[in-house]
Amino acid sequence: MRVSSPFQLRAGACLTLILVFALLLAGCTSSGTHSGPVLNQSTTGDLKVYFLDAGQGDSSVILFRDAVILIDAGDTDRGDTVVRALQDLGVRKIDLLVATHPHADHIGGMQDVLANFEVGKVLDSGLPSSSSLYEKFLLTIDRKQIPYIVAERGQTIGIDPALRLLVLSPPKERNSDDLNTNSIVLRVSYGTVNLLYMGDATIPAEESLAKSGYPLDAQVLKVGHHGSSGASSAAFLSRVNPQVAILSLGKGNDYGHPHRETLERLNAAGPTVFRTDTDGTIRVESDGNTISVTTENGDAGFWNAAVTATHPVPATSSPVPSQPTISLDMADLASSLPANVTMPVTLPLVQLGNASGVYISRVQFDAPGDDRENLNGEWVTVTNRGDEAVLIPGWTLSDKTGSGTFTFPAVLLLPSSSVTVFSGSGSMNDTALYMGRSSPLWGNSGDLAILRDGTGTIIDTRADEAEA
Repeated sequence: MRVSSPFQLRAGACLTLILVFALLLAGCTSSGTHSGPVLNQSTTGDLKVYFLDAGQGDSSVILFRDAVILIDAGDTDRGDTVVRALQDLGVRKIDLLVATHPHADHIGGMQDVLANFEVGKVLDSGLPSSSSLYEKFLLTIDRKQIPYIVAERGQTIGIDPALRLLVLSPPKERNSDDLNTNSIVLRVSYGTVNLLYMGDATIPAEESLAKSGYPLDAQVLKVGHHGSSGASSAAFLSRVNPQVAILSLGKGNDYGHPHRETLERLNAAGPTVFRTDTDGTIRVESDGNTISVTTENGDAGFWNAAVTATHPVPATSSPVPSQPTISLDMADLASSLPANVTMPVTLPLVQLGNASGVYISRVQFDAPGDDRENLNGEWVTVTNRGDEAVLIPGWTLSDKTGSGTFTFPAVLLLPSSSVTVFSGSGSMNDTALYMGRSSPLWGNSGDLAILRDGTGTIIDTRADEAEA
């Protein structure tokens, strides 16, 4: 992660992924916009996300315990709206301020925000722009000496150990010179719940994401580019498989957003769609296992509840259309899983550093055939035989010489689950990681796999079973 003055890093880590067991939620929500009845069961939890009604612009507030993240700040005429919303939420300091790209409808309100709140650090796309608005934004950051980070695919942003922020775009080699295509894309994860923020990313950016191997599945999708037809392709929506889609746009805007083609793709993909132009500000709340969605226009006490509610709201006996709420619970979804996939109905809490049940269960150092032609024939499997989930960021896997050390991303190992590390390349997922090597690592005879935690302490070692 690079931190410096914005004038030192105007243009464009450790490989860190957030790989969490994918939730297969097919058939659990209504498709299209939320005109019909939905579940009225409220989820409360540490994560609260507000997709602000910022007109034809973008602004989202993420509250997690004592941390505050603001993603974009709307256009210049909406800065005061964003400031008032933050004040209504009791915000005094913004820990992370994200500028997805230097267009006015995303950074126009930044001056109002910077004038009213202390900011811990800024995450910016770092894209060159001749915009005087963007220049003023950078000058203010520099004058206030706020730490400035240029976003790059693979970064993780530290806010809270239990909240994981992964930068998915832009890549190191920019997609093009287009500002929208190179928008910051963020995946926010808490427990088993993922939110995907697309900024104004376009279909070419989506195609780049699909090829990156990073996890894209998310229960909540912040739809790219205000619902433009140049974003949210059918293939991308299928890969993300969202249950909730959020559209940020202004009523009667000059661009015709959301475009008919996008709404048709969303309808085919099946998520419940919420829109700031009709719903006002939209709140998503999660305890790490479930989510609920509530709208400003459907709840007269929306802002009061945001500040004062500390206990779960009792579920009513029937849906209440005037207060749209969605609740997704693992217990409701177990029946939708394919027969060859199993998942506990109640997921255990993530235990950071509780590694007593993690070990190397199997290895294969001698790949079938020519090692150089079959790099993925070399592999090491790490298993969690304990009773609790274990998050293992920063752990390493190496041979007995210590060469070619592989650093684990933030993998969540559920009880009785495994992840296999292959020497070659491939599309990473919840059970397979790839070193990306161009040559074999493991010796065919006499080698040893060594698993260490983030402090360098050896957790387990294992020789090739064929030699044991």
